[in-house]
Amino acid sequence: MESKIVISAVNIRKEYVTKRHFMTGKVKEKYVAVKLASFDIEEGKTVGIVGESGSGKSTIGEIVGGLQEPTFGNVLYYGKNIKDLSDEEYRDYRKSVQFIFQDPKGSMDPNYKITDILTMPLLTAKIAKNKKEAEKMADEMLSEVGLDSSIKNKYPAEISGGQCQRAAIARALLFNPKVIVCDEPVSALDISVQAQILNLLRELQRDLNISYIFISHDIGVVNYMSDTILVMHNGTIVERGPAKEVLLHPKQDYTKKLIESAFI
Repeated sequence: MESKIVISAVNIRKEYVTKRHFMTGKVKEKYVAVKLASFDIEEGKTVGIVGESGSGKSTIGEIVGGLQEPTFGNVLYYGKNIKDLSDEEYRDYRKSVQFIFQDPKGSMDPNYKITDILTMPLLTAKIAKNKKEAEKMADEMLSEVGLDSSIKNKYPAEISGGQCQRAAIARALLFNPKVIVCDEPVSALDISVQAQILNLLRELQRDLNISYIFISHDIGVVNYMSDTILVMHNGTIVERGPAKEVLLHPKQDYTKKLIESAFI
């Protein structure tokens, strides 16, 4: 069966203005976070992006997911430039690409219970007809990620980091996404909890045919999760290939350093 490409990044470049002329507003200095990055994300597959802090990996994830616009280059959703999508198509694209962030508690409003955090998006997007239906869908999603339904009446601060990250995964699954951008999703968790979350993500991928962009500074974790690895350094993809190939036969010195640091 021929694989389908969900999202393509084509020659993505991202610049940030760091200094302007105080009178004319003319750009005097800029920082280039991403330099001509291109890659495809296939259905049910994982692209791992690894690199140190400031390498541009999170910026790439945000651009692909529509949270930022590239300075140059394009993002394609099933072969169509997202700039050319109709309003309805763009809403579908935004629902189809969800995020899981590094700090699960920080990504949730501390003033709302878990049930509210899950049901409000369903009601806002009119996926659920009413609160009762939304609560039923939220309960099913909590069960899907291995959480007891009693947790829904607690606030993020009242549950563990691992439980909170499972709830964040449940929230990401609400819209039946095609792609989830996982931005350092386990780096804030204890080692034992990390393994549980990684295994959960793999199980969900098998069951639901979700694609992941898995972003991390830890090449060992990226290797465990990914089909393809992209190594980023100073905004540039310096190495790419099948996960095992990159890990066992790295071509770049920078990749070798990442591997050494991961297994010390």
